[in-house]
Amino acid sequence: MEFQQSYGDLCREIEVLELRLDDLEQDLKRARKLCFSGRLPSDPLPVHVPLDKALQEYDLVVAKIIEAASQLEVKRLVKTKMDQKLNEFEGLEYQVAYMRDIQGMPLYKIAEQLGYSYDWIRKVSSRIKAQRRHKKIDFS
Repeated sequence: MEFQQSYGDLCREIEVLELRLDDLEQDLKRARKLCFSGRLPSDPLPVHVPLDKALQEYDLVVAKIIEAASQLEVKRLVKTKMDQKLNEFEGLEYQVAYMRDIQGMPLYKIAEQLGYSYDWIRKVSSRIKAQRRHKKIDFS
């Protein structure tokens, strides 16, 4: 079940890119304002910025947004493909591990969804955790 770490990393990368896009949108608003006012918003004194310089700043921010959006699209596509492949696992251990670790479902809901008793799903979950600990010891 090594996929969990890479899946989690991928989800965090997506979150970071979404935050980056939000930040770039704010930069774009400031650059747009600079183009129309010709004045730096952070400067208390009226400093005139030539339109060509303001447009260069605007274009730079737009290029960054396009790049970040492109990266985000690729990451989301990879996540979608990973989700599809993970859903194809058929063994009970894989299903329990996926639902518990990836989807964050509690064991009682997993039991309901898969049609097993809560006690049985708890035993399967415990067995998965024991296997992971055993593998970590073997590889150390």
